[in-house]
Amino acid sequence: MDSFIGQILLPLALAFIMLALGVGLTPGDFRRIFTKPKALLVGAVLQYISLPLLAIAIVAFLPAPPVLKVGIVLLAACPGGTTSNLLTHMARGDVALSISLTALTSLTSMFTVPVVLMIALALFMGPEAPSVGLVTTGLVIFLLTVVPVGIGMTIRQFAPKVANVLDRHSRLLSGIVFTAVVLATLIADRDELVARFAEAGLIALSLNVAAMLVAFSVASLVMLKMKQRIALTLECGLQNATLAIVVSVSMLGSVSYAVPAAIYGLLMFVTAGAFILWARRWSGVASRARRRVVG
Repeated sequence: MDSFIGQILLPLALAFIMLALGVGLTPGDFRRIFTKPKALLVGAVLQYISLPLLAIAIVAFLPAPPVLKVGIVLLAACPGGTTSNLLTHMARGDVALSISLTALTSLTSMFTVPVVLMIALALFMGPEAPSVGLVTTGLVIFLLTVVPVGIGMTIRQFAPKVANVLDRHSRLLSGIVFTAVVLATLIADRDELVARFAEAGLIALSLNVAAMLVAFSVASLVMLKMKQRIALTLECGLQNATLAIVVSVSMLGSVSYAVPAAIYGLLMFVTAGAFILWARRWSGVASRARRRVVG
């Protein structure tokens, strides 16, 4: 991938997406972490622990080059994507929970992503792993995620009218930017993609489906409300692939690590779309059943 795109445009794209997230956040989104902790705790455990372990388990059994294994575990360590909030709304899930969990995992990604990345590199590449510093990686993620979110929240606090205008348009623009990042990654590494599409596609799809199934099952097991189950399922199924791509290109120095994230970035909307159709149908059936009971 061209160095200008990899070192400048991709980080700027990620920063813009995180700014768009920050503009839509309020202090109440963080207070909810303490006022309604059960669902957020379950979601955090799924994001921080279950997803990386799922990814490691999947690549341990599926034959794939080490770069793809590291790439999929890196993706699993990334927080939920900003589109999860919109799609949770479309699925009639708990949007407030989705927003709070996205904010929490995004702001803590500067700690969690580098740790999981180091583990993946040690497990699958050993001495052949690229030299990546834990602190340096955390600092880069901090600058590209936490700082833009903070700027967005500052705009919301001191210039609410400007924030409202930005919020209305930033969601669409961030979606366009995300799609452009994914497509640029696929095009830039098209030779590798053609050679590895079957392997990377199978791994990405396996992680996506497994993540959504585990999230819904765990949320059901601890008896969360259906709206919360929907939110957590989409939050775990829609990862911030842009962050994985930026870390792959900027920190690991190769777009090959980003191939699983780029493919995942396309596949996750297909599986999320199918889940949304099911969730809306369930919501309609439940609503009609309640009306019959009341009537």
